[in-house]
Amino acid sequence: MTAEPIEDDKPLDPKVEAIRRRMVRLLMVSGGIMMIGLMTVLAAIVYKVNTSVSKSVVLDESTLTIPRNTEIISTAMGDGRVMLTLKGTDGSRELRIFDRNGNLLNTLKIQQE
Repeated sequence: MTAEPIEDDKPLDPKVEAIRRRMVRLLMVSGGIMMIGLMTVLAAIVYKVNTSVSKSVVLDESTLTIPRNTEIISTAMGDGRVMLTLKGTDGSRELRIFDRNGNLLNTLKIQQE
């Protein structure tokens, strides 16, 4: 195995050199656009992760206390609160609103006229 001598690069033809320069310029512009696009996608992912974490709500297990022999007619949840519509054994009805920790916030008695 004998190594062949390396010949010096010969200068390119001016027309070929102009095409090579255009290709290098196109490569640089395309690479710059790709980098801007990649940075935009990464910024959108970071933004989405940060906004979705702040909106998530973790509720702990809570116990709601209602009177014995009371029937739950309906329930509603929203904004970290629970609303129960209760019917007593005597036919009376009331709404009870609890927070996410099970604390009673308000009781509304319902009377029919």
